[in-house]
Amino acid sequence: MDNKIPSALILYHFFYPDDVVSSRHFSDFAQELVKRGWKVTVLTSNRYCRYPEKKIDCKRETWEGVQIVRTFRPPWNQANNYLRLANSLWLMIGWGFRLCTLPRADTIIIGTDPQFAALMFPFLRFMKRAKILVHWCYDLYPEAIVADNSNRSGKLYTKGLKFLMKQAYKSIDILVDIGACMRKLLNAYNHKAQSATLVPWALAEPHNVKEPDMAIRKELFGDAKLALLYSGNMGKAHEFMLFLKLARAVYKKNPHIVFCFACRGNMAMEIEKAVSSSDQNIRFASFTEESDLEKRLGSADIHMLSLKPEWNGVVVPSKFFGSLASGRAVLYAGSEDSDIGEWIKEFKVGMILTENNIDHIADQLLQIVNDNRQLEEWQNNAYNAGQIFSKKNIMDQWDNLLRDRLNNEKIQN
Repeated sequence: MDNKIPSALILYHFFYPDDVVSSRHFSDFAQELVKRGWKVTVLTSNRYCRYPEKKIDCKRETWEGVQIVRTFRPPWNQANNYLRLANSLWLMIGWGFRLCTLPRADTIIIGTDPQFAALMFPFLRFMKRAKILVHWCYDLYPEAIVADNSNRSGKLYTKGLKFLMKQAYKSIDILVDIGACMRKLLNAYNHKAQSATLVPWALAEPHNVKEPDMAIRKELFGDAKLALLYSGNMGKAHEFMLFLKLARAVYKKNPHIVFCFACRGNMAMEIEKAVSSSDQNIRFASFTEESDLEKRLGSADIHMLSLKPEWNGVVVPSKFFGSLASGRAVLYAGSEDSDIGEWIKEFKVGMILTENNIDHIADQLLQIVNDNRQLEEWQNNAYNAGQIFSKKNIMDQWDNLLRDRLNNEKIQN
C-alpha cells in the first residue's frame, strides 16, 4: 500500500456508550484500529441493548478518533424474537440509505448484530462500497434459531434463510470466526472467502495474577474455603443445572465450597427459581460495573461458564477469555469437543463438567480445598494462555489481516 491512510467502515447494532459486552468489543475494535493508523467510521443505532426505551440523541459524534453515525431505530425490545427481526430489517434498510451518503471505504466490516446483517453484503458488492468486505461472526443465524428449542416454529423457515445466507457469504472477502466449531458450520456453506479465527478479548486484562480483594471475596462468598463464580450473561445458550447439582454434591461433604452467580440475561431469574433454602452454599450477586469487573473476577478461585451442546459453534462464551486474562481456573459445563472444551484441554486451565462426571468433579474440588497445588497450576496456565488471546495480539492480527488483503487487492489491480 502507499502512504494513504486506510479507511474502515464498521456496521454494528450497539456501540459506545452502550456497556453490553459486544458493544464494548466493537468499540474497542474501532478504537484500536484508529491507534494503528486507520480512519474509522461506525454505522450503529441510537438505542441501548438492555434498555431499548433509552435513546442516544447525538446522531453524529467523534469519540476517540472514531466517527460515529447513528441511525434511528424504534424502541423495540430485542428479547422478543419477532421484534428483534424487525429491528434487523429496519437497521439494514436505514444503513443502506446511509451508506449511499458516506464516502467509499477501503474495507467494510459487519458484525452479526443485527441478525442476518450479512444479507447486506451482496448490496455492498453491487454498489462497490469498499475494496474488501469482512464479516466478523460472533454468532450464527439461522443456526441460533435451530439451537433454540423454545422457538420450534422458527425451524420451518430456516431452510430458506440458510439459502439466503449462502448467497450473502458469496459476496464476502474475509470471513472471521471465533473458533474451529464455528468455522466448521460456516464452511458448510461452501463460501469462497478467506477464513480467519480472531476471538473477542477480555474486557479486563490485569498485568499479573492478582491476589483476591478480601472485602469483595467476603461479600460474594462469605467465609468460603473455595470460591466459584459465574459472572456475565446467562442466556438461552447457557447451562446452569449442572452447577447446581455439583454445588449440592459438594455441600454434603464441605459446606465451605461456595458458588456465586452474578449474572443477567434470559435465564438469570430461572437460576434463582431453581435454588431452594437448603442450598446454603449457593449465593447471588448483582451484575457489576465494568470499572469493578477486574476485582470481582479476581475475588474467585474458579470461574464457571457454560454452553449447551446444541449451541456448539453457534456462539462461544466470551467470558472464557476474561477468566484467562484474570488468571483464574475454569469450570466449564459443556461438551469436550466444543471450542472451550478443546482450549481447556490444550492449555490445561481447568475442568469440564458433564452429567456423567459430577461426582468426580466434586472430589476434585474437595481435594483442592486441602491441597491447592493443582489450582495454582491451572491459574498460572490460564494467565499464560490469556496473553495469547490478549487485545493487543488479536488487534495486531486484525491490522495485519486487513492490510495484507488490501495490499493483495492493490497488486492484483
